[in-house]
Amino acid sequence: MTFKTIPRRKKTKEFIKDLKTRIELIKQIGVDSVKVLNLKKVSCLSPEKFLKDILIKKFNMKYLVLGKDFRFGQGARGNIKFLKENSKRCGFVLKVIRDVKFCGKRISSTLIRKYLKLGKIKEVEKMLGRKYFIKGKVIHGKHIGFEFPTANIKIDYENIPAQGVWIVEVEYNERKFKGIANIGVAPTLKNEKKPLIEVYILNFDEKIYNKTLKIIFLKKIRNEKKFKNKKDLTEQVKNDIKIARKFFKGGAYGNKSSCR
Repeated sequence: MTFKTIPRRKKTKEFIKDLKTRIELIKQIGVDSVKVLNLKKVSCLSPEKFLKDILIKKFNMKYLVLGKDFRFGQGARGNIKFLKENSKRCGFVLKVIRDVKFCGKRISSTLIRKYLKLGKIKEVEKMLGRKYFIKGKVIHGKHIGFEFPTANIKIDYENIPAQGVWIVEVEYNERKFKGIANIGVAPTLKNEKKPLIEVYILNFDEKIYNKTLKIIFLKKIRNEKKFKNKKDLTEQVKNDIKIARKFFKGGAYGNKSSCR
């Protein structure tokens, strides 16, 4: 069971993944059915009514698995103690799972967001149990005429990694490509108001506007920087590409994670 939106008390945060991708990932681990609840409709229910009308009557719940900090119902008054007290009476088994930790810290979406913003992608991979990726449609950019044409990715639903230049792998039309991506406002040529993702795909020359790309982030190589002119930027991008080619040639996908 999951929700379309985030509770109002957490509005400063965003989902790490959009709803469609979350459901895909959940089903990949063997879950047969995912129920998506409308948070606005159920958040006003008392814990008693949520348990009785939603979990018992609607879903015929027999077994409930959750973390020890789980809260539900109006005012988040429902908790583990409430569920334990009602499990026998309502005929369901309650299993509270222990915290899973990384470097002594409890793994949570908050911790994952923190490491994403720090650019520590290997730590994020350890906590997620998979590589971190973003899916998005290719949109038209400002068509400035740069030597290295980039695919501008529309992203408006999830947290993105730290701003800067990344080595990435790109999946498109069931094929995989190597590339680099810049996350930021492109201060030298564009000076955008909001950060965007620009991807330069190595050895690629196809029109892919409105197509969906999957961008897998492998390693951050530098921070975003404003250059004096287009020439200086071009030289830096050439160097970034050299670093990326060396990375892929050496098979350096296994950078070690760190607790620091």
